Amino acid sequence: MGRFTLYRRTPTPTKNLDWRCRFTDSPGAQPGHLQRLCHCRRRSPHSLHSAQGSAACDARPRFYLGAKPLSWIRPLFIGSAITALIGLVALLALYAFYQSVLEDLPRLPENPAELGLRPGTEIFAASGERMYSFNQTRQWVDLDQVSPYVLQALSATEDAAFFYHRGIDLKAIMAAAWSNLWQGYGSRGGSTLTQQLVKRLFFSPRKTIRRKFSEALLALELEALYARSFPGLITPANGKPYPLYKHHLLELYLNTVFYGANAYGLADASEVYFNRAPRNLSLPQAALLMGLINAPSAYNPLQHPERATRRLQHVLERMRRTGFLSLSARLSYANLQAEDLINPHRAPQNPAPYWVEAIKAEIARRWGVNVLRYGALKIHTTLDMKMQKMAEGAIAWGVAELDRRMGFKAYGEASLEERKKYVQAALVCLEPHSGRLKAMVGGRDIFVSYYNRALTARRQPGSGFKPVAYLAALEAGALSPTSLFLDAPRTFAVDGKSWEPRNYNDQYLGLTTAAWALIKSANTTAVQITRKVGPEQVVDTARRLGFAGSMGAYMSIALGVNEVTVLEMASAYGALAASGLLVEPTLVDRIIDAEGRELFAHEPQIKQAVAPDLAFQMVQILQLALDRGTGRRVRKMGFGKPAAGKTGTTNDNTDAWFTGFTPDLVSSVWVGFDQRRSHKLLDAQGRQITGGSGAAPIWTKFMQAATAEAPPKKFSTPTGLRLVRVNPLRGTVALAADSSAPAPIILALRPHESTTQQRDLPEFDSLARQTRPDSLGRGGMAPDP
Repeated sequence: MGRFTLYRRTPTPTKNLDWRCRFTDSPGAQPGHLQRLCHCRRRSPHSLHSAQGSAACDARPRFYLGAKPLSWIRPLFIGSAITALIGLVALLALYAFYQSVLEDLPRLPENPAELGLRPGTEIFAASGERMYSFNQTRQWVDLDQVSPYVLQALSATEDAAFFYHRGIDLKAIMAAAWSNLWQGYGSRGGSTLTQQLVKRLFFSPRKTIRRKFSEALLALELEALYARSFPGLITPANGKPYPLYKHHLLELYLNTVFYGANAYGLADASEVYFNRAPRNLSLPQAALLMGLINAPSAYNPLQHPERATRRLQHVLERMRRTGFLSLSARLSYANLQAEDLINPHRAPQNPAPYWVEAIKAEIARRWGVNVLRYGALKIHTTLDMKMQKMAEGAIAWGVAELDRRMGFKAYGEASLEERKKYVQAALVCLEPHSGRLKAMVGGRDIFVSYYNRALTARRQPGSGFKPVAYLAALEAGALSPTSLFLDAPRTFAVDGKSWEPRNYNDQYLGLTTAAWALIKSANTTAVQITRKVGPEQVVDTARRLGFAGSMGAYMSIALGVNEVTVLEMASAYGALAASGLLVEPTLVDRIIDAEGRELFAHEPQIKQAVAPDLAFQMVQILQLALDRGTGRRVRKMGFGKPAAGKTGTTNDNTDAWFTGFTPDLVSSVWVGFDQRRSHKLLDAQGRQITGGSGAAPIWTKFMQAATAEAPPKKFSTPTGLRLVRVNPLRGTVALAADSSAPAPIILALRPHESTTQQRDLPEFDSLARQTRPDSLGRGGMAPDP
């Protein structure tokens, strides 16, 4: 008897015939198997092929063996069981994950008003004056005092369903998942404004599944908290009613979000970019600000005007698609540029922007970025606000003069894109005995570039590096200030090739002392000194003086071919002013946390880089460089206090330097172009702008102001040195005026060093006569190299 019957057509039906089969028990079947019993039936009794069909029906076999009973049920059961088990494990894992996330979830305050009170991190000058704060909303603005264009642009760009969801938008999440699947990760986001808000208030920017899940849970909690605290509805003049708490959430969002350029909150951003109140923002200005929220640094119109313009046009298009902007109005903004909206006469809220950025970088380097985000620190710096203003004023005056000399139009009349091609400048001022930075300017305009040329940029120092080579030779005993050299064209073999260093304007000194060659910045003599002591020894001395960058032991090392920072130059020259002691520079004095505990207190790191007598020998020579050498512009501008310094200019006319110091203050100034390959330091007539004519005036302007109230102070002479009045060309003791030589100079000599004896001169005089007469001078003033 058949266990069950299943009728179906056979896989190969004969024409006009239907085969029907059923499974049944049969005596001929094997144990545990069924037989398939089939019979045929004509489709139509009036078929033209009925005879053929009957024959086919009679001829086809009736029984088929081998169908196993219930063969598909067992796999189905096993598969279902495995699926259920996997699902159960997944649910348990998801529940465990949910519990762990819930345990680590930040706790919301009972009072929603506490969420808007962000203590942030505050930065104080050395005087105790608060100079800046970040991660902190400085001005709170009520939503009623905000331009309606702001809400429209925000809704169109970030969260069109904000007024109607409860913290997360499942539809947006699914759309984002689909977009990321087919267009690549990051092509679209599904976060609501509430999720963005909790991310900025409680989480780091790092993107992980756990953080996204936490963000979603906390967004639901935040909306529930606000719904309890602010019940009721708001009915706008031309719109659908929405919950009152959404109004307060939106106010919190706009007042805490970061808009770039150190602007936290809508009021700060409106003032920074447009110098106006939030209520007075125009539609394009509102669109620009709301476009910044997604990536404030990448879309910053002050730094990336082209990106900002593309983002602005995207926001305007979104406003059109969501009905906030008509087609005709959209077309009227089609050619609008982001920089057209920026107020060119805005005043920065940050009184020392490059300094603040440097402080943030230093804190992040030492303790990590999260300390800045959530630390609520009080950072006391070494900054002297008066000196900082003096430094910024000197830089502004100096670059304006350079603009005029090079034929640039007034900086204020240039566009943001044009300003990137203008000459730049940087300055560092520090106390040599403590290492405390007193002033620092990283560029002429932080709105154009955040790049800090004082601390980060590495440029060739030119002749400003020669004192390092001289120190190495003095230390090795290969040189004394009165050592004689023949400063003339000379060819050196370097790596199998001939190299002929040249002096500025092909002017040579002939027979000269080492000291006079440095005062006049003679290149050929500096190379001879390097060859005498060895470039490796110069590298070793440079390392001890704090130069940390790549330093190749080249024969041309004394000419400043290795790149250094402005801070390194100031610090190294500061060691000369501090009797050879190198004090590690610092911007931070101490750091206090929110509870008043001192987390950090600066302790000077001091080491003896060079001996005090060697340091003073260089100080004595560099004083002469200021009085009678390439730095004499300083004296011409009226700076009369005891000081020492050295100019530096690169052969390719891309960098000009002046680094100088008094006994208590050292400053280094650099001028040049960011785009060094396409721009040169040449005036409108094609003449070179050197360290003496480009950087020294800025240094002088600053130091005149910075030392105005300080009494003149001489450099102290270490014991064991003697001061000798010598002929600058021959090194002989100058007993009387010599009309054939420049006026005598006073040099510091160590006990084993002596002046040149008359018996040593004939050999050098003979060599001098063999040089080209048209290239030799009598040691007179030469332009700065």
